[in-house]
Amino acid sequence: MSFLENIYHRFESKSTAFLANKYWQWRVVAVAVVAMLLSFFNNLSPLKDFKSYYEEVIVKKGEYFLYNVSKDRSQNLTEHRVYEEPASNNRVFRLTLPVIIRVFHIRHVSIFIYGLQLLLGILLYFLLTRFLFQILHDKLATMLAVIALACIYFGSSFFIENGGYGDFYTFFFLFLSIYFRNPLLVFLALFTATWCDERAVVAGSLVFAYWWIAEKIKEDKPISFVPNRQMLAIIAAEIAYISLRYYLMTYQGMEGTYKKGEFTEQLFASLPSFGFKFTWILEGFWLVMLLAFLILYLKKDYFKLLIVFGGTIAMIISGFTTYDSTRSGSFVFPMIFLGLITVKTKLTENEMRIFLLLVALLCFLHPLANKTHGVGYFLM
Repeated sequence: MSFLENIYHRFESKSTAFLANKYWQWRVVAVAVVAMLLSFFNNLSPLKDFKSYYEEVIVKKGEYFLYNVSKDRSQNLTEHRVYEEPASNNRVFRLTLPVIIRVFHIRHVSIFIYGLQLLLGILLYFLLTRFLFQILHDKLATMLAVIALACIYFGSSFFIENGGYGDFYTFFFLFLSIYFRNPLLVFLALFTATWCDERAVVAGSLVFAYWWIAEKIKEDKPISFVPNRQMLAIIAAEIAYISLRYYLMTYQGMEGTYKKGEFTEQLFASLPSFGFKFTWILEGFWLVMLLAFLILYLKKDYFKLLIVFGGTIAMIISGFTTYDSTRSGSFVFPMIFLGLITVKTKLTENEMRIFLLLVALLCFLHPLANKTHGVGYFLM
């Protein structure tokens, strides 16, 4: 047995024993949290805002950054307001957090919203563990997949995003629209996500794609053009959002804040560094997606390939049209699940474990690039 084989077999043996417990899912959650925290060793920039948060919220007893906007919006949900801070003005239709604040009469918004975010982040890891086990049917592979997800922005946003942007809440409700099977819950989850961030409307098309072809990939069956109940729920949620937003714009005077040519300008500004921007969104999960593309191509399953490849690339390129490309591009995460489902159809259990170990290591080692503060660097 070679040196590397010996190391891997020891890791596999100890991990299998660690997971041989009726509470194994919570053990996965604990390991994923630790891995996520340790993964910041090579880029501390995402953690720098905690000092500002502490000074503003704990020392001065105030509200930090965009939590101020959510608190202010909760006073009048349909009034169009203009703020001095540019990042505040694109939150006109991001009403989920203001509604929560209003309904529960929250006074200390920064503490409550971030505290709730931490609790729901742990819940997300637990639900991810259950969800991925249904795909992978192997405890060790599931743990490695959850660790990998915890080390990219999708999985770490619940901890590091403390500025009140609400990224985690959008990711969380989008995931629930995949996790739940009941059409009513799917509708409510996606509808709530769209009011967290309008980018969820675009990401809703990826959720639609998941419900359209996930089972077909698992069962190696042709795509059906008869929509299932979950697909209809996704369509209904999107129509409901667009209709209500149109009403608010037409009859309540609320306005969008996007400037003409803004997206095009950002897109061309992103092109010189497009290789970086492609890589740092999915990090190690690019191995999953590339292998999934190859499997579907070799099977000549071109229509499924078009959906998985097209959805992945389109969502990531759409991230190029915004200043914060990592945050925007991370809405691609539903495609990761389709990628894992596709790869699972061809790899053996042992191959899947080794493959996901490599993916997890790459995600752990790759610097999270949602923020940098080094000389010559910029917001990712």
